Amino acid sequence: MNKKLLITIGILVIIIALLGVYVIHIHKPAPTEEQLLERFSEFSIQYDEKKAQGFDIAEAEALARQAKQAYNKKDYETANVLLDKAFEALKKAKIPAMSETLKEEAKNKLSQVKVAILYQRVTDGIYYLNKSVNDVINILKETKTDFIFRAWWRWHPIPESPEEQPGFFTSGEIEEATRRGLTYEHLRNAIAEIKNDNPDIVFCGAVGLPYLNAKRERNPLTGETFGQEETWDMALDPRKWNISVSKEEFQCWVAKELVWVNPSLDCRDYDPQKVPFYFPDITNPDFQELFLSWVKKQIDCGADAIWIDMLFSQAGRLLRITKDPYHPAVRESFEAASEMVDKIHEYGLSKGRYIYVGTWDEPIISMPYSPPNLDFVTLAKIPSSREVYLMKLDEGKYDERIAKIREKLGDIYILAFMDFGFPNSPMEIFSQNLTPEEQREFLRIADEFLQKRGINFIYPVHGGNIGITGVENIKILSFKKFNVYDSFAPEFQTYETIKELAQKKSR
Repeated sequence: MNKKLLITIGILVIIIALLGVYVIHIHKPAPTEEQLLERFSEFSIQYDEKKAQGFDIAEAEALARQAKQAYNKKDYETANVLLDKAFEALKKAKIPAMSETLKEEAKNKLSQVKVAILYQRVTDGIYYLNKSVNDVINILKETKTDFIFRAWWRWHPIPESPEEQPGFFTSGEIEEATRRGLTYEHLRNAIAEIKNDNPDIVFCGAVGLPYLNAKRERNPLTGETFGQEETWDMALDPRKWNISVSKEEFQCWVAKELVWVNPSLDCRDYDPQKVPFYFPDITNPDFQELFLSWVKKQIDCGADAIWIDMLFSQAGRLLRITKDPYHPAVRESFEAASEMVDKIHEYGLSKGRYIYVGTWDEPIISMPYSPPNLDFVTLAKIPSSREVYLMKLDEGKYDERIAKIREKLGDIYILAFMDFGFPNSPMEIFSQNLTPEEQREFLRIADEFLQKRGINFIYPVHGGNIGITGVENIKILSFKKFNVYDSFAPEFQTYETIKELAQKKSR
């Protein structure tokens, strides 16, 4: 057989093969009814995700509708082709320009915030001070506040309203929450009143990531409830990543550090059934959904910003154990926390709003990963308790920290406040070790020092535990009875200084 004939036969074989592929492709069997139903289900999941993120999915929606019509007519082949196009449209969908505009306008607004105050919570005056929301509004006016920090704090499950029927909560719990101004109805009404007086003020709610209530939890959006067995399933277990620390041992360490149990407890005696909180696993999908529901509820009530306490603490704690910043446990925890930031932004945009998200700067700036898309950070552990006690801030420490923040997070908005909620906290030292005159002087020192470095000092108007009840013997209480700092209290008398500094800063 000559060479020319061999070439001709080879070409014919290739042509026949290509024709076969073509015929198979054109005349491939239509999908079954079950296969199409699975595809419709998958499309629905992706569609909901894109919609929640604020993407323009109108084209994909129209194609899916046409596919459904073809399916109803049992034209499965056409339905399948239309579904292919619908999936492709979802892939190409973009966030409308309006969302980008909202983001730019919001970022610009935040950069112009001058006066930030701590007022935790704006509704609890009816319990502590016999004050209404109108009294809070007058304080906001006098101080020319632009940003109310931790104006609401989610610590335990919260009743929807004073009219909620007993069930998850007892009637006594609902009555106590009402007495303290601690229902979501109180929050909605307070934000509405504050915004009616000053539409441009930034209302910043807060939630603590580690505080998964052990005995029971509730999703405030769906009403789904979780018992102790289910919350324990959401608690972090380092063995998930083959780390040789038991779940009980890890949970005991955290409980002692955060004073959920006596710090002197021998962890061999740790009993998961007898602690108030569990430290959750942020990589757990069930906890992610529950956590986001706490945030979304505040947004639905009108909050403009969310500050998350210890959002990246899981990554930080696992780094302490593994000593390896690249360990899968550390990386996956960091990425899951970053994803929460994105999901909060996406939820806000789906509502036509841009929601600011903030947390501590550490351990983010020390991690070797792409930073989360945060809008603001608060300085962790500074001012320190020692700095408050000495009434002197360490220039080198602050300058080094700011340089790290700028390197990692760029031109992000930075705030600082005196932290509280643990033994010998800055707020405890401030209230218990400094005289009223020294407190007023420290506020002036800190404000001037931080302003020079582009950091906004959050004035402590109201809120923040003076000490840890049951752990320490706090001698100086607000109005002789409250373990909550208040600048109006005769024991402290710092409000007039705060007002003076705030009005000066606003100019």
